[in-house]
Amino acid sequence: MAGIFGFFDYSKPGKGVEKDEPQKPRFLYFWELFFRKFWKLIQLNLLYVASCLLIFTIGPATAGFTYVLRNLANEQPVFLVSDFFDGFKNNAKQSILYSVIMTAALIMLVTSMRFYYLNLGQAAWMYVPLSICILLLLLLVFMSFYVMLMIVTLDLKLTAILKNAVIFSIICLKTNFITLFFIAVILFAVYIFPVLGALLTILIIPAMCGFIICFNMFPQIKKYAVDPYNERQKASESGDDAVFSDKEEQ
Repeated sequence: MAGIFGFFDYSKPGKGVEKDEPQKPRFLYFWELFFRKFWKLIQLNLLYVASCLLIFTIGPATAGFTYVLRNLANEQPVFLVSDFFDGFKNNAKQSILYSVIMTAALIMLVTSMRFYYLNLGQAAWMYVPLSICILLLLLLVFMSFYVMLMIVTLDLKLTAILKNAVIFSIICLKTNFITLFFIAVILFAVYIFPVLGALLTILIIPAMCGFIICFNMFPQIKKYAVDPYNERQKASESGDDAVFSDKEEQ
């Protein structure tokens, strides 16, 4: 059954990638893929917004959201509703714990930054802790690009995921800043046009930002985490020394 506008259609797999298809510039490929998946992104965004109405569901909903976005960005078959709730249920524990940790860290950093900023006139040395807080805030933002993607992709403890997110934040600086730039442009446009921005936030903005993150960051995770794991699996039948375990590899 095709469902309503295809929203509950589980019969059609996503478009595959031709084996010998020539590589396109990633910037052009992104926009081609984005517009090809545009209706699914709107559907996913509506589902995500509805699933975040309760505070305690935000973490698991973001995990399900990221799981679907990752598959869309990699042109893997997607059954939108079932995949979303699979990602929601399978990653609920880690996503909730991460959300709590991230929220607490952001509150402490923002509070500290406000304190140091308001006291800049009292002592010049306040610039030092303020600068450190700004750098830590930037690190948290970069880490957030990777954590949920690793939660839904790799079979690792949250401590290992956070450690690897710090590493990715440092070794993938160029990709991180490019991603941050485009997301900042989108959020700035929402700020400048609040009424239209509110409507677009319900319809597409979170999905667009998440799609940019998954499109840019998953190749880094694959390069530095999934591929090395697969190589170790091939080199060792036991796989006892494996650090990463791709949840999609069965």
